[in-house]
Amino acid sequence: MMQLKLGDKVRFVNEPLEGIVTSIKDKIVGVTVDSDFEIPVMLHEVVKVKFEEKAGNNQPDLPVSKPFKAASLNPIGVFLAFERIGEDGLDLHLHNNLSEWVLVVIYQKADGVYKLYKNLKVERDETIVLGSYKLAAMQEWSPLLVQVLAVDSVTVKPGSLVQTEINFSGKKFHQWLKHCFFLNKQAYVTRVDEVLEPLKLEALKQKDFSESVKTEKKNLKDKPSAVIDLHYPALQQNGYGCATDITALQMDVFVQTLEAGFVHELKEMVYIHGVGNAYLKNKIRTWLGKHSEMVVSFEDADILQFGGGATLVRLK
Repeated sequence: MMQLKLGDKVRFVNEPLEGIVTSIKDKIVGVTVDSDFEIPVMLHEVVKVKFEEKAGNNQPDLPVSKPFKAASLNPIGVFLAFERIGEDGLDLHLHNNLSEWVLVVIYQKADGVYKLYKNLKVERDETIVLGSYKLAAMQEWSPLLVQVLAVDSVTVKPGSLVQTEINFSGKKFHQWLKHCFFLNKQAYVTRVDEVLEPLKLEALKQKDFSESVKTEKKNLKDKPSAVIDLHYPALQQNGYGCATDITALQMDVFVQTLEAGFVHELKEMVYIHGVGNAYLKNKIRTWLGKHSEMVVSFEDADILQFGGGATLVRLK
């Protein structure tokens, strides 16, 4: 029987999909695909491929012209990237694309105590190797606390110290897998110089839910429906008005109604986003994955009722 471990790259036998193994239980494996959600499948329904191998039909790649490299086109920020080395090895890189240089202090946390790991000055466009890890030992990795201070010789406004704590978990870690511009290959990449503001639940209960989505008929302070159709014609018919940026309107309605559902103690809500190219679906699920203070879980809604184009959200 094929042996799989966390972090292995697999191809689905009966579907044109590939992903990373992020959970294993008996003969069921959870495979996280590009849309950032985990699909449970039987062990015999996937095959392992080499991490360097391109999953698909094994046809040779067509020649592709290399894009013109310009620093201004690269993402701005300070990044950590775990580069795959063979089947189980990882090299950890730090890259500065934020300012003339950055001062970076990294601590490792264990038993409630922070121990200094690295203290660095990193020039603009410089990449530094911090150390090596074993993917199979992820559960033993210590959380990292990263402090970043951007420094420029001349600036209109000096930057502030930013502090980010990184806790490693299988599913979240494998969602970082993307093209890394400074390594020019696939790697597990996360930005460490920005911090998402935590949702303030007490303030949320006092929030005027009509402030972001202007409507004539809808008052988002009221208890929302348990099923929300996010298709633009449906939003118009239900009084959510018109918009030049349809996706922004859809996301506004999604966030506002979900927050209202949480305040009104709804346990489940279904959002109909359609199938299409999965762009809206991915944005919704990315948002859900970052708000565990409200969201218990989310998954595909009943395929017979919604045809595979809806997400079921379970709220706390």
